[in-house]
Amino acid sequence: MLFLFLVQTSLFAQIDMSGRCYYPEFDTTANNNLLFRLENNNFLKNNEYFGNYAEGYTLIGFSLQPSLMYYAGRRFRIKAGVHLTQFFGESGFTDVLPVISAHLKATKRFEIIMGALSGDVNHNLIEPMFNPEYQYLRPVENGLQFLFNSYRFTMDTWIDWEQFITWGDTIPERFTAGFSSKTNITNKGSNIELSVPVQLLAFHQSGQISDYNDLSYSLVNTRLGVTLSGDVGKGFIQKVWLDASYLGYKELSGPYGIGFESGHAIYPVAGVNYKYGQLMMGYWYADNYFALKGNPIFQSVSNYKENFYNRYRNVGTIKFKFTRTYMKELTFNAGFEAYYDFSASQFDYSYGVSIIYTPNFKIAEFSSR
Repeated sequence: MLFLFLVQTSLFAQIDMSGRCYYPEFDTTANNNLLFRLENNNFLKNNEYFGNYAEGYTLIGFSLQPSLMYYAGRRFRIKAGVHLTQFFGESGFTDVLPVISAHLKATKRFEIIMGALSGDVNHNLIEPMFNPEYQYLRPVENGLQFLFNSYRFTMDTWIDWEQFITWGDTIPERFTAGFSSKTNITNKGSNIELSVPVQLLAFHQSGQISDYNDLSYSLVNTRLGVTLSGDVGKGFIQKVWLDASYLGYKELSGPYGIGFESGHAIYPVAGVNYKYGQLMMGYWYADNYFALKGNPIFQSVSNYKENFYNRYRNVGTIKFKFTRTYMKELTFNAGFEAYYDFSASQFDYSYGVSIIYTPNFKIAEFSSR
């Protein structure tokens, strides 16, 4: 079984998504409190893709997750609610999903979550491995998660159980497991930070007790990187950074049916953090790279053209993000992303905005026993 770990700060190889995170951090001061929490995400993401690897489309709508949270002492929290998603233009809700999450703060640095996880963009996975749009398309991950957070080492291990089977089912078992970690080499307080991110994402589809016609496969994507960043000051420009990543793809069992069983890629990136966000530029070179849940614009096969394949990819990337926090519970995000395929002389781009509101309201406080 795979163990994966979450980084709770930016991994720099992509635009920082922390402004889009709305999973509630564990509040150790809220013991014995019953809270009402509202998680509201209003979003627009428009992909102007014209190449052979991904079609253009627009995601516009909102999600709403009302829930009750009860802190049973200083170590345990139970959260129960419902997640609603609607894409504008549909007559009803796209998703109506129950949300039950049991969160145990086992120690000061180690946490365990069962049920609805701190998922999607909270995992901080690099975009070629995991498309951030899953926050809109599959907003609730259910399973088991382990979190560890210290200055020297941060990690997230999780398994997202996507499809359950029982005896005689005609559908396969399906789950995703992940590993994301960052190790800081330099000491805390230094203006220069050197760190090593490690990420792994595995997908499995099979099932011994069901009878189905779908493919059986196990696929793995990996990333090993090195990041060097330097603090500039507290003015408009605050940090500059360089990141270099080596990514891999491997069929552990299959075949999956794309014509190759393994591949790799490199992704050097340079960026600047300014007062309200980030600007980054990168170069993507891939040789037979595929990621089932990654952004298809980075891959060697098309996600909509049957049998379209190009072994080598050469893509330049530019990304810009603006984030403004108006109060602790209210965040506005805007971003622009551009991709230039040097081999095909093809320019694709996307842009998006979101308003995220996540207030907590105290309902009652119970005396401890």
